[in-house]
Amino acid sequence: MEVLALNCMPRSGNRSEGLKTFFTAAAVQVNEGVWDPADLCGEIQPDLDRTGLSEALAEARDIAERACAAATEGDTDDALRLWQEIFGDDFPAPAAPAKPASLITGTPALITPRPIKDAPQG
Repeated sequence: MEVLALNCMPRSGNRSEGLKTFFTAAAVQVNEGVWDPADLCGEIQPDLDRTGLSEALAEARDIAERACAAATEGDTDDALRLWQEIFGDDFPAPAAPAKPASLITGTPALITPRPIKDAPQG
């Protein structure tokens, strides 16, 4: 993966778009083999399931495209969930929405003013 990142990750730009570009390029690059960049040992992991990895990278690319589109539309929660689908549970998910009081207790929420307290100021 490190060599694929070295060869396929853009050097500048938006992180989300860069990841999408990486998945796109790596899905193709892996079919040609992954070669030692120092040219000391030739192909790295020649028994690699290239087809399986290419398909997984293409799937990650598709999810990354959806995540970028969601972020562009302002739906950051959906974008975060999609990135978590790629990177796993260690990737921070959006905070769960708070339930309104009426859903928690079964009665309408009452909004009351805060009590006034006479406290010394100084």
